Amino acid sequence: MTPWLPLRTGSLTRRFAITAAILAAVAVLLVAAVSFWLVKRQHIAAVALLQQGEAAFHARTVGNTLHTLAARMDEVADSPILATALVDSAGRETYLAPFLNGLRQINGIPVQVLFTDFEGKPIAGNGLERFDSEQLAWLRARIEQGDKSAAIFERPGGAELVGATLLRYSRTNTPEGALVYKLRLHDLRPDPASTLTWKRQAPAAAGGSRLDLPVKVPHQFDHLGLRLHVNASASGQALKRPWSQYSLIGGIAALLAVLVFLLGSRFSHGLTQDLRKLEQFAAKLGEEGIGAHRAELAGSSETVTLARSINLMLDRLQLQQAHLQQEHRRKDEFLAMLAHELRNPLAPISSAAQLLRMLFAHEPRVREASEVIGRQVRHMTHLVDDLLDVSRVTRGLVTIDKTAVELGAVVREAVEQIVPVIKARGHSLTLDLAPHPLSVSGGRTRLIQVAANVLNNAAKYTPEGGKLHVTLAQDGDRAVLRVRDNGIGIAPDLLPVVFDLFTQAQRTPDRAQGGLGLGLALVKKVVELHDGTVEAHSGGPGQGSTFTIRLPLLHTAAGVAVPAATAAGPVQARRILVVDDNVDAARTLALVLETAGHSVTVEHSAQAALHQAAHTPFDVILLDIGLPDMSGHALAGALRALPHGAGAVLVAVSGYGQEEDRRRSREAGFAAHLVKPVQADELTGTIGQLGVGQPGALMA
Repeated sequence: MTPWLPLRTGSLTRRFAITAAILAAVAVLLVAAVSFWLVKRQHIAAVALLQQGEAAFHARTVGNTLHTLAARMDEVADSPILATALVDSAGRETYLAPFLNGLRQINGIPVQVLFTDFEGKPIAGNGLERFDSEQLAWLRARIEQGDKSAAIFERPGGAELVGATLLRYSRTNTPEGALVYKLRLHDLRPDPASTLTWKRQAPAAAGGSRLDLPVKVPHQFDHLGLRLHVNASASGQALKRPWSQYSLIGGIAALLAVLVFLLGSRFSHGLTQDLRKLEQFAAKLGEEGIGAHRAELAGSSETVTLARSINLMLDRLQLQQAHLQQEHRRKDEFLAMLAHELRNPLAPISSAAQLLRMLFAHEPRVREASEVIGRQVRHMTHLVDDLLDVSRVTRGLVTIDKTAVELGAVVREAVEQIVPVIKARGHSLTLDLAPHPLSVSGGRTRLIQVAANVLNNAAKYTPEGGKLHVTLAQDGDRAVLRVRDNGIGIAPDLLPVVFDLFTQAQRTPDRAQGGLGLGLALVKKVVELHDGTVEAHSGGPGQGSTFTIRLPLLHTAAGVAVPAATAAGPVQARRILVVDDNVDAARTLALVLETAGHSVTVEHSAQAALHQAAHTPFDVILLDIGLPDMSGHALAGALRALPHGAGAVLVAVSGYGQEEDRRRSREAGFAAHLVKPVQADELTGTIGQLGVGQPGALMA
């Protein structure tokens, strides 16, 4: 999940609030960062200033000590008493003692002092003197040159500063001796972390917090080039980081962020109020569908423009919806008319084929030709029925008259319908049905149609010699019908849409599978009307497929009895009137009935039928519903009003075969409704059952 997903998918109010919070946080963070930077810069400047001040103080301390030392030595050297004492060889130590006792320390720093004669030979010292030969040789050189000076000598115990001041006799102004003094540079350091350096010495290692300052010294020390190196880190640590200021800045920043977020949330709630109204309208529109409601034209100009656009779109959608509904009605009317017009020519073809099979049963070629014609007629009829069924089912125009149905009997009857296809392709069929009855609430005919379509689909897409396996079992409170084959399988991209309209697997060049891709779509819709589910599974091309149908079981105390077939009794000759404006259909139907032993009269208009029925009594009258001069329903009422027509059994024979058509036939008084093309067995069987005296049972 990306961090920007809430900004892309959340509500507009939330997105505004989050955006405001982000902008506020960025602004506050920038202000806080600048504040932290400024405080840090001030802290660094203060530390640097403190370090420089402390280093300068230490440098002045060293310089002051050396000035004091030089001044004291000059004061002693300028004393006339001291020069006189050096001239007088007797009792010189007595004269020098007061001076030596006062020259032991300068500003607390130990000083070694030594008086010498004009040849540089020691006379007396302050008891601390430790001058080596090199230093005494340097002293004699200074006496010979007649100047006062200083030098630094590096020794294992540390560098030593040695200075010399000449003692001159006041009368002759000649040097009568020298005052030499020495101190350790280490003792001059004002701080243990500092270091004194001089010319001709390697500079001290530089560091991030080390300061290098020159030391102001008396003129006799200038040539030494003394410098003080101070480690200022200790003084920097004395000035602590301003954490209190940092905390104050952070607290103010957090407070500002919260304040800006609350204000942003409040403003965003107000700014999006109009949009939220549109959102509520859209949600209501999604629940109730397109109707007369329209979005309110209120709020900001952008919202009003958006609402006006939505309303215009809804107006167009409503017009398109009305247009589509009208087109659907026209399509249904067209399909019904198409079915009627297709069935009309199929009816005489089917009747003629059956008549040939009956009359020339001993002629193999004629019988074979009639069987071919009959199979193709049934195939065409099946396509027409599927096309009409799928149109009505998808629009919710089909209702199921649910009764208790035993699924085992449904599966066996569906298998009987598919047996010719299975035999033709040489398939091996295995039935594995539950040992006990499994009853569901549904329409028997529709459930047989579902099972037959699934079986037919498996047979079509399984190569010759393949295997089909049908199982019916109970799984909890549901009955499970599973049809498995080892056929061509279903590709992964086809599996999710296998139950959609007109969806089919890849065709072979010879289109051996046939069909329009309607069967599985019908299966899904009809199963859903029975509160069930259907699923398809396949391992891929060449792996076969499995279709699983689950239906809720009907909880009954006993199994549902399978209706027993009515035993065919001896055919009783009937007087039959056939009324159909299609001459071929009427004539072939009459020939089939006459071959069965009935007496048949044919008429092609309603008026001719009324005239015939007024003078001749008939046992059965077969009426086409779509007559040109009068509808079959109206003709049925007129026939009932005739003296000879009141006792006749009326049978509708029509190309209109939907549930609505059957209902209208029942209301018009028809005992049966047969859909063209009518099979000879179905026709004669229906007439035979009507002859028993229970005509109304066939229309239940």
